[in-house]
Amino acid sequence: MTAMEHVRYLAKTIGPRGSATKNEELAARYAADVLRHQGLAPTVETFTAARSAWYPSALFCALVLVGEVLFWLGGRWGALAGLALGALAIAATLLELAFRPNPLRWLLPKGQSRNVWARLEPQGEARAQVVLVAHLDTHRTPLVFSAPGWVRLFKALVPAGLGCAVGLLVLFALGAAAPAALWRWLSLPPALVVTGLLVLTLQADLTPYTEGANDNASGVGVVLSLAAKLKAAPLARTAVWVVLSGAEEVGDYGADAFAAAHRAELGDAAWVTVDNVAGQGVGVAYLTQERFLLTVESDRGLMDVAQRIGERQPDLDVYPSAMAGAYTDSTAGAKHGLRVLTLVGHRRDGSLPNWHQVSDVLENVDPATVERYEAFLWELLQEIDIQA
Repeated sequence: MTAMEHVRYLAKTIGPRGSATKNEELAARYAADVLRHQGLAPTVETFTAARSAWYPSALFCALVLVGEVLFWLGGRWGALAGLALGALAIAATLLELAFRPNPLRWLLPKGQSRNVWARLEPQGEARAQVVLVAHLDTHRTPLVFSAPGWVRLFKALVPAGLGCAVGLLVLFALGAAAPAALWRWLSLPPALVVTGLLVLTLQADLTPYTEGANDNASGVGVVLSLAAKLKAAPLARTAVWVVLSGAEEVGDYGADAFAAAHRAELGDAAWVTVDNVAGQGVGVAYLTQERFLLTVESDRGLMDVAQRIGERQPDLDVYPSAMAGAYTDSTAGAKHGLRVLTLVGHRRDGSLPNWHQVSDVLENVDPATVERYEAFLWELLQEIDIQA
């Protein structure tokens, strides 16, 4: 089967695949069946994951606003209680944005998700390893992703909301030390910003899941197609792990679970994430870095290989890009000390076609883009193998 046949099955036959939902499980079963049909022995590993990417933000806002109410109604003790709640909310949110355990994760609803993986052995002794990762799940279609203007507003509102929460903590502390009506009135504008952020995060979880043809049936399709090629023509000295991860859209739960479970076996493996690789008007873009709260730098050696391939095959249209305010499964790989390279289908202006939108459907997929990414990855694997 071709990559596009996998894309079609995931996007149309299965459809929207929310994190830790039945359809995500169906996608995992499909991936395992495909790998088994290719003559591999896939492993399915379950793990506990969040059900929503938006619940942590909503809880953060709610805790801060409860603190604001206590500040207004409870005098000095209310200010102290608001200070405690706000400090807890900010600390937990910063940990969440860094993909670390925190009280928000303990409190929020969870479900079962799963990773599917198989290891393809080389012809000879394995001197190098590559992990090819693509996530199975799809995101919701919130208002804040519905148009470029909304995306820009939301990217500005998130740090503004954190800044306003910090400002409220200062006012709560002042109110506890020296109660005065002035501190309460000054707290209203930042509380209004936090309220706006709360409304937008609550709206997000009322929207349907996207079909996810580009994000990320395309990446899964490419990885499954490459698995078949590697089975038929193994690399000489490089073992390749193909990993179809769950629950990426809610905080890299699947990739993190896989890397944690297999860290000792992976050694100095190269971790290559394949995400959103079917957009129209896209060449082959690789990330130099991705920044959410923390910044993940791509491996210099892997970027050099990508650049050489682009120079050698200009028809692939290879170019570097960078991503801010978002993350991929490479964040989990870097967290566990692996060398990462991320392929994300940015246009040259940095935009990502149909990202978390209702329009992310099969009809808006470009098969030629899928073919270019698959060809590029094949060349990348061959060059890594030569260097092993």
